Amino acid sequence: MKSIRVLTVVSLGLLTGFLANPLKADDFNKETIVTIDNPMQVGNVVLAPGKYDFQLAQTQTAQNVVYIREASNYHLVATVFGDSAFRLYPHGKSGWVFYPSQPGQVAALKIWYFAGENNGIQFQDYKTPVPMVAKNHTATSTGAVGGMK
Repeated sequence: MKSIRVLTVVSLGLLTGFLANPLKADDFNKETIVTIDNPMQVGNVVLAPGKYDFQLAQTQTAQNVVYIREASNYHLVATVFGDSAFRLYPHGKSGWVFYPSQPGQVAALKIWYFAGENNGIQFQDYKTPVPMVAKNHTATSTGAVGGMK
């Protein structure tokens, strides 16, 4: 009788662990909200100044696909593909590394590191001009990032 109780408690503990894990959406999709002050290139897309929500695609086969949405209305702006990136020491906040750029050029995002983790996504640097995808774009100076979640 005592072994049945122990088995029941262990089974309930395991079941609770499996059920609670999928509810942590931010851990899985690495959601990061960012406000940019100037145009910023991510892969082959240029984002106009504004507030955006970056998320990894939630499929197990597409681990390096990033969805970029407007944070105000959650409208999908772009789907960008990247490669895996790694850093030696994790930090508590998301990390952003940019490709070197000349004055007057749009800043191009090189790597997005996930908060508290060693890994991230590296984006390709496209040298050819690409159209701006978000509305109300007026600035043309280099990009700056602030207000990360």
